[in-house]
Amino acid sequence: MKITDVRCVLLSAPYATPDDAERVFHLQTGYRPAGLIRVEASDGSFGLGEVYSGVYAPETVAALTQQLGEAIEGQDPRRPAALWDRMRLASYYWGRLGISQSVLGGIEMALWDLYGKSLGVPVCDLLGGCQHDSLLAYASGGNNKPEAELRAEMHGYVQDGFRAVKIRINNLASMDQIVEKVAICREALGSGVGLAVDAAQGLAQRPWTVKQAISVAHAIEQFDLMWIEEPAEVSNYEGFAQIRRNISIPVAGGETVTSLTEAKCYLNADALDLFQPDASLIGGLTVFRRLADLCDTRHLPVAVHTWCAGVGIMGNYHAAFASRNCSIVELPTVPNPLREVVLQHPLKMHEGRIAAPQGAGLGVVAPDDLESSFPYRPGSYYKILGAIDQPQTSQREPQP
Repeated sequence: MKITDVRCVLLSAPYATPDDAERVFHLQTGYRPAGLIRVEASDGSFGLGEVYSGVYAPETVAALTQQLGEAIEGQDPRRPAALWDRMRLASYYWGRLGISQSVLGGIEMALWDLYGKSLGVPVCDLLGGCQHDSLLAYASGGNNKPEAELRAEMHGYVQDGFRAVKIRINNLASMDQIVEKVAICREALGSGVGLAVDAAQGLAQRPWTVKQAISVAHAIEQFDLMWIEEPAEVSNYEGFAQIRRNISIPVAGGETVTSLTEAKCYLNADALDLFQPDASLIGGLTVFRRLADLCDTRHLPVAVHTWCAGVGIMGNYHAAFASRNCSIVELPTVPNPLREVVLQHPLKMHEGRIAAPQGAGLGVVAPDDLESSFPYRPGSYYKILGAIDQPQTSQREPQP
């Protein structure tokens, strides 16, 4: 078996709802792109991967896929780790961090899918073996909206059987608004459902200072939170550590890291209580597993981040199930029809938990009409909007 083609499949799908804050501020076309990777073999089989950077720079992902793919064409696809290393060497002088690592990882994800299909086993079995019968899944949503709609969203999660929920607390201009939102969600969910908050300061033009982040945490610690996510700018590792030392809420982060080298900056600073790697960004499933094992030696749990279309979600879930210190997985709840189309079997929860994958490969498919059903729309990627001399709504700092 030889690799005959490596290509990026760019798609765009209707995303969120017309009044959803995230779409209004960043995706004004109403569509969201995805960068899937397809690796084809000489026997007619193929594997699928996904690059989360395809949401932000889709055409760059496509170009890098073509160049990195040339390094592995003609090789046996059933050696994902060795081919990952071959692509690493091919990009050594220009791609040790950042988007190139994400693309490399998306290709590697497709190789694992192809390899698993060739053997008829789930990819998690090939990543060291499945470590869990099931994992807790948290509903990831909670964008800003009127109180009645926010309460209805939280009640819906409870009715759907979720036992944990994460909400966003960025986009809010005052401390009072943050406290009010967290209070509303805690009341709506009740005491039996876990609640986490995402401060998303990696996306802020003017990120919170350490002092501001500590003040926010102290104001909301009364609501029994699972964690506060990204309370500082994502490369402010010492800032994360200072915040962690001065608050009672566990500190989470790491979803944006694009290499093991970058991830170690958090570990060396002792900056986190919970690491949130994403295989579609960090450089693939092998790098995810290496990081999870490093965290395990420090008794640090991981909680997989995933906001991809369905292929990236399944890639992350397989890595999560192969990591014994993974405690919880993210399940995006913002409507995106592309997620469901590529899943071989719909995701099902029982008592708030998702069962271990059972099918061959990643459990993803590429219907014949995929590209015609979700044609790529140039310009549908995330954009920063607003005048440069005015604080943007999504970048406001909480004021006392």
